Amino acid sequence: MKTFIKILYWFIGIILVLVLIAFLLPKTYKVERSITIKSKPDVIYGLTGNFSQWHLWVPWTKELDPTAVFEMKGEAGKIGTSWTWNGKKMGEGVMVSSELVPGQFVAYDLAFDHGKYKSKGKIVIEKQGDSCKTSWIDEGDLGYNPMARYMGLFMDKMMAPDFEKGLSKLKSVAEARAAWPKIEETVIRGQVALMVHDSAGPKTYSQVLGRAYGELMSFIQSNKLKVAGSPFVIYVKYDTVTMFSVMDIGFPVEKAEKGKGRIRVETLPEQKAVVAQYFGAYEKIGNTYNALHQYIKENEKEITGAPREIYITDPMSEKDTAKWETSVAFPVK
Repeated sequence: MKTFIKILYWFIGIILVLVLIAFLLPKTYKVERSITIKSKPDVIYGLTGNFSQWHLWVPWTKELDPTAVFEMKGEAGKIGTSWTWNGKKMGEGVMVSSELVPGQFVAYDLAFDHGKYKSKGKIVIEKQGDSCKTSWIDEGDLGYNPMARYMGLFMDKMMAPDFEKGLSKLKSVAEARAAWPKIEETVIRGQVALMVHDSAGPKTYSQVLGRAYGELMSFIQSNKLKVAGSPFVIYVKYDTVTMFSVMDIGFPVEKAEKGKGRIRVETLPEQKAVVAQYFGAYEKIGNTYNALHQYIKENEKEITGAPREIYITDPMSEKDTAKWETSVAFPVK
């Protein structure tokens, strides 16, 4: 009996010592990792300040846990927007955007297990020449729970590998987008347009378009119509192998009653669209389409119609092809 009591005293003593040591341990923890990314601040911010883009680079995806269900509530890229997940391997958690400084800073509140474990995270973007130092940080208060204090000693070891993987993927994605044109989601307003239906192959585009625009401008002038925007081409069909296109070549006008010959009047509806701005010669526009297709795929958009090229710059008045501006628009939902 005396031996048992001695063992009990020793056990209690060890527990008390461990508890006392726990209260000498740090009450808070901080995990931080950084990486240098050769990209513009707004590109990195676009990937980090919007929860809808996090699946492109964070390690916590369906690949890690096929059972995970993700949901975003609120307006993408706004304070107060939440991103929740629940899966057998990843558990239950939620991030809520708490502070956003475009191109510089992203902050969020993080909670696991229905709010039992909480911390604050942030991503800091610091421009350094043609690159950005990007830091991912997580900080938490361990309170007065002795077990939590001991767990704090291992937080860096537990979280840092995921931070390093995420930052490495972020670097890869952001640097790949360095050559992307400016892309935005917008609404193309409805408009009345004069249109010519035609087709062309790689050797006949300039002749076909030149002829069509000549006819359209002649019709506009002879009927004293007012032009209401830049000329455009809607690519109804396009063969990626032969580069043969079926096109609607058009000019927006304020109003028109009827066409003549192959010129028809059509009212184009208002459309949601993903639009890219391209500068350069027309024959080198292919990379812009590639970027748009990738953007649409990553953002889970659905293409609802034929792409449209809108020719902002008149090549007859601007000889420098590098200054030719073209908007490429895909209608989406």
